[in-house]
Amino acid sequence: MRQFGSVLKVKIVLLILFLLSFITPLIYVWLIEDRIVIPMQVHKDFERSVNKVVLDRTESRNEAQFDTCPVFKLDPSINAPDKEAVKCRRADFIPGSCNLMKKLFTDRPANCSQKHPDIICAINKYNPSNPRVTCHSDLCTGPLFLGLYREDTGDYQWESFNSADLLAAFINSKLLVDYMVYHHGYCLLKCRNQKGRLVKQLLILPPVLRSTEEAKRTATPKQVRLNVNILLLDSVSRHHFFRILQKTVGTFRTLNEDVFKTGRVFDFELVQGIKGRTFESLQALFAGKAFDSAVLRLKTVDLNETLGKFKAFGYETLYVEDMCWEWEWGLVKEQRALNFSAPHSTRMKLFVEATKRAGIDRTDVSYSSCEILQENGFKDMFHGPDAICYNGIHQHTYLLQYMEYFLARFSHLQKPAFSFLILDTAHEDTGIRLKQLDEDLARHVTFLANQQNTVTFILSDHGNNYGRFVAASRESQVELFHTHLFVIVPDQAAILLGKDKMRSLLTNQHRLVSLIDVHHTVKSLLPSASHLTDTKDLIYNVNRDGLLSPVSANRTCQDIPRIQPNLCICQNHYTPQLNDSYHALFAEFALAQMNRQIFQEQQNSIQACQRLVATRFDDVKVEEVSENEVMVNLDLYVRAPKSTGRTEEQFKVSIHFSNQENLETMLFLGFDRITSYSIYRKCSNTAVDLRLCICDLQAADSNEYLNQSVLWQDTTTSVIHEPCLYLLTRKYPSGVVLAISNVCFDVQYKVVFDFLTLNLHSSTRMPLILHVEPQSEEHLVIGIQKNKHKPWKYKYRLNYNTFTV
Repeated sequence: MRQFGSVLKVKIVLLILFLLSFITPLIYVWLIEDRIVIPMQVHKDFERSVNKVVLDRTESRNEAQFDTCPVFKLDPSINAPDKEAVKCRRADFIPGSCNLMKKLFTDRPANCSQKHPDIICAINKYNPSNPRVTCHSDLCTGPLFLGLYREDTGDYQWESFNSADLLAAFINSKLLVDYMVYHHGYCLLKCRNQKGRLVKQLLILPPVLRSTEEAKRTATPKQVRLNVNILLLDSVSRHHFFRILQKTVGTFRTLNEDVFKTGRVFDFELVQGIKGRTFESLQALFAGKAFDSAVLRLKTVDLNETLGKFKAFGYETLYVEDMCWEWEWGLVKEQRALNFSAPHSTRMKLFVEATKRAGIDRTDVSYSSCEILQENGFKDMFHGPDAICYNGIHQHTYLLQYMEYFLARFSHLQKPAFSFLILDTAHEDTGIRLKQLDEDLARHVTFLANQQNTVTFILSDHGNNYGRFVAASRESQVELFHTHLFVIVPDQAAILLGKDKMRSLLTNQHRLVSLIDVHHTVKSLLPSASHLTDTKDLIYNVNRDGLLSPVSANRTCQDIPRIQPNLCICQNHYTPQLNDSYHALFAEFALAQMNRQIFQEQQNSIQACQRLVATRFDDVKVEEVSENEVMVNLDLYVRAPKSTGRTEEQFKVSIHFSNQENLETMLFLGFDRITSYSIYRKCSNTAVDLRLCICDLQAADSNEYLNQSVLWQDTTTSVIHEPCLYLLTRKYPSGVVLAISNVCFDVQYKVVFDFLTLNLHSSTRMPLILHVEPQSEEHLVIGIQKNKHKPWKYKYRLNYNTFTV
């Protein structure tokens, strides 16, 4: 009987557990519904996202012992200052992200070893005082050809030679001697081998001086001047650098522990990104300014602000990139020298003139990038190939080799130099291709450590914008704005800088810095302080000599000129929010501004880019600006055409909100496209910012929600002027959205609108006067509840005039 009772109790317990397995989710969903006050359409998407997060957290609990994050610093034994001493501490890792990193980035990268290099000629041991090339006679049959790139035509000029000895004699007597034949740091070689196959080689050559005028301008200075060398690794966050470039990190550590006596590799742990794009980051680095994207679309990147000052002190300036100037990215775009409709020679002239205005003496081996990318069947390397090879050698290997020749040559000549190289190896989807760089970069760092009068900055603009990590974890968004910065100061350079500046660099490793600080640091390496900005004239809260003086330990992201949307890397900078009806109003406002930009940019041309139709929003964060101002950041999802193979496109948006009376309550600060958008290039309107465009990839694609803006809330339509003009209303518990739609194609309206409210903020100053074009929708106003404990009301006045188009 007692045994039967025990069995009965067990059965009852099992029955209760079984029932709870059904009841608990219902209780959970009820609690969620009680907390969020948004319509069911939003709730369904929100519930799915909540369930996904819950599953992720469960997994992270079960695998907690594996979700350990490595220590991303050169010397883990050196503790950063106490939390009380430095105000900014890096934001905690999102749970589960470290385990995810281990899974995503374990693959071996593709490489160029499948093809053994064909070496026609080579410089075996480079001697800066007397470089010599040797050519092999057993590889080629028949004539050998040498091609030199010409800036006046934008093409190669070819010379033929009957033997390898004649080819070597020409290179040694003409290309390796100053003031003879200028060669841009490389030449192309080709011939037929014993089997009749065409063999091509890219031979890197040491730089030569172009003219006696150049020699005079770069005459040996009376005092020793520090050379400046910058290597920018595009799309590489701080943590991805440590994850992927482990040999390079090991070389840094070896230099600090075993090689340097007075010198050091400085590792800056808290570098806040200015913007998740290269364009704005280069502006911060070279011009020391942070301009919004809309402003920079009309400007060039001001390289001359830095390069011009170095040229004034007799420096030779070199700017090398791995992009092809003939395509739309890189220096040609940044200097607004792009004109696809012009003849090739005219485009070449535009580009050369733009580089001169930018203060660039040489782009040299950059021209080889067109040949290399063409050989790989790509115009750029942003989404492939897996390895960028030429004659069995990685593209970055050629460029790093030239940088070494350049630095060694100008050091030998005792002529000061400013050199810059940008590599886009990591600008791709997998996060793996960067591994190909590691061995070459580790060797290159060893070379740089031996350039005693050269200070090198190895840095990045932002983290990776693409790929599986971005899709799988929000940690990728923190990494996007947590960039790396290493400064290599060899022993002799350290002595020239002095103990105070070296001590400041050491201290600033643990403080919040940005590319604006780097800009002022670079310029302060010049031999005179006369060119430095006066403290009273500094735009931002920075030192006039950058990192060579102590940065405030109390610095926060409010002191960094971040271009929105932007994510601060410091702890506790944001207050997470529910994606509720209140914040739905901010999502609506951002959507309206983006749709207005699309309409305006293609107003007088083909309407290829569709209105964005929002499906959901999440990851709402609020940043306090002042007592009466906040910045709202959120992820906004819009509908994607079926032909893309995905259902949504993702944007990150930022809105400024002020509750002060008589001011614009809401101000749209900007957006970034999180999902890749290059697929829309073939159907887009070129007048529209491609980051905004969603268009028909196939004729079958159509926007079935053309008359809707959001799918999470019903829209009420009221007739204003039949059959054309309608008022669109979406009501939320926390406010209201009003828009106006003109469905006719032959009528234009002038509308005067006024919004009168009780307990509502108005997003726009009233009255509002606007023109509603044919077949367009215009946002009118968003009313936002002031006091959530009091009811709100509104009424409006709307007058219009009609015009026949």
